[in-house]
Amino acid sequence: MAKAIPAKVHKSAATGFALALILLATANGALADDAALFAQTCGACHGKSGVGIPGMAPPLAGADWAKAGKAESRTYVPTVILNGLSGKLMAAGRTYQSVMPAQKQRKDDEIATLANYVLATLNTAPAGFKPLTA
Repeated sequence: MAKAIPAKVHKSAATGFALALILLATANGALADDAALFAQTCGACHGKSGVGIPGMAPPLAGADWAKAGKAESRTYVPTVILNGLSGKLMAAGRTYQSVMPAQKQRKDDEIATLANYVLATLNTAPAGFKPLTA
């Protein structure tokens, strides 16, 4: 015969489950918001999934510099978002000659969100990655 589990445990388990569902829904909502901000801000040139547009804008997803997990990426990405970039660059074996406009009109939390999306969603975040904050 199975032992009865005290109601207190049931309540605690139910509360924990409900909290996990809330956190999951919040995380999924935040990820959807992050993807929407990326698509709105960067998608016209880099594509909604960050794969880039040949001859126009380099891929951000699966980027060589992100695969390296270099610490400089942590400052490089938000700096480029904030200040823009122009000139010739090589990415994924292709040459790009274009202008990325500065996003100085963006709030700090939006810059952080975009940078985190590029660093940790479009690419595999390095071990110990800590999201940027505003």
